[in-house]
Amino acid sequence: MDELELLKKDWKNKENDYPTLSYDEIYKMIHSKSSSIVKWIFIISMIELGLGLLLALLNPNIDTKIKLPDWTTTLTYLSYPIILFFIYRFYINYKTISATDNVKKLIANIIKTRRTVKYYVLFNVVFGAIIFAVGLYLGFGNSPEVIENLNTTASSKKYLVIIATVVIATALFVGLILAIYYLLYGLLLRRLNRNYKELKKIQQ
Repeated sequence: MDELELLKKDWKNKENDYPTLSYDEIYKMIHSKSSSIVKWIFIISMIELGLGLLLALLNPNIDTKIKLPDWTTTLTYLSYPIILFFIYRFYINYKTISATDNVKKLIANIIKTRRTVKYYVLFNVVFGAIIFAVGLYLGFGNSPEVIENLNTTASSKKYLVIIATVVIATALFVGLILAIYYLLYGLLLRRLNRNYKELKKIQQ
């Protein structure tokens, strides 16, 4: 059984066999757990950004016929300030929750943190899907093998095959990214959501 559940059970126990925990003790426990969760969200986002920058710097110049449009490069550069902004928000959320001293404020800050994480994941998924789809489409369009195989297909159907392939592959890519983000952030958000529900209960 979770430590918080044990404390709740003890707190509600009306018998005198064990000392009853106070409202403040229960709150402090939830506060500590919430602060720890938000801290880990901040740490994971920093690691994620660091790995992304490292891969970008160490990526070798591979000879390829795929040339992405200039706007994708511009979009990539523009994404860094946005990601840094989200990381800044994670840090502010952590500091705010750490300094929170009442249930009402803690509930509000947990809601803000959950919203920030959801927007962060949504931005990364949409951005990744766009770059992946464009790269895949151009890759098909510049692949001699693919073109040769599609030349046997009617011209009108040729692009439908390419588009359908790109859409399906992008959907699988998005599914993979969402699964990774669920492991990175989803489990933490579930724990944070449990804390939110417990705070709502003790506030009543």
